Amino acid sequence: MPFSEKQQEYLHKATHRWNVKTGATRSGKTFLDYFVIPKRIMKCTGAGLIVILGNTQSTVERNILSPMRQLWGPLVGNVNKSTGTVKMFGHKVYVLGADKSNQVHKIQGSGIEYCYGDEVTTWSEEVFAMLKSRLDKPNSCFDGTCNPDNPLHWFKTFLDSSADIYQQHYEI
Repeated sequence: MPFSEKQQEYLHKATHRWNVKTGATRSGKTFLDYFVIPKRIMKCTGAGLIVILGNTQSTVERNILSPMRQLWGPLVGNVNKSTGTVKMFGHKVYVLGADKSNQVHKIQGSGIEYCYGDEVTTWSEEVFAMLKSRLDKPNSCFDGTCNPDNPLHWFKTFLDSSADIYQQHYEI
């Protein structure tokens, strides 16, 4: 399936620290990420952790990892439940839930080189605040998606800030 013009634009312009796709469900945001994630992971230098955050670890499995296994086969392993890690494209990747503020400790103290974020508006604001301080390597970057939420949502406030953000809005 070829990428749409919108998806191709993201591939070329999403070169910021924060790269975010917002918009309607089933509009092609996450499908593109099945190709963006491997590209980003393979560019990692080992300067920090690689992390995939989602509402819960099981939503990451359902929304991201399982479809990626269908595309990429053994290049995407299974999550080790005791460590919360998965081998992807030759790299160890931490797969974490972000729905509750007590999840903050899972990334606290770590430097993160790459983070993919699924359904960001469902996360705890405290987890996102910690992520902002942990994405601290010179080459660190974030790719993420979210569906619309209310205009006063904390993530909307971040998207409207002066941070280094590339944002793209998708419609059906």
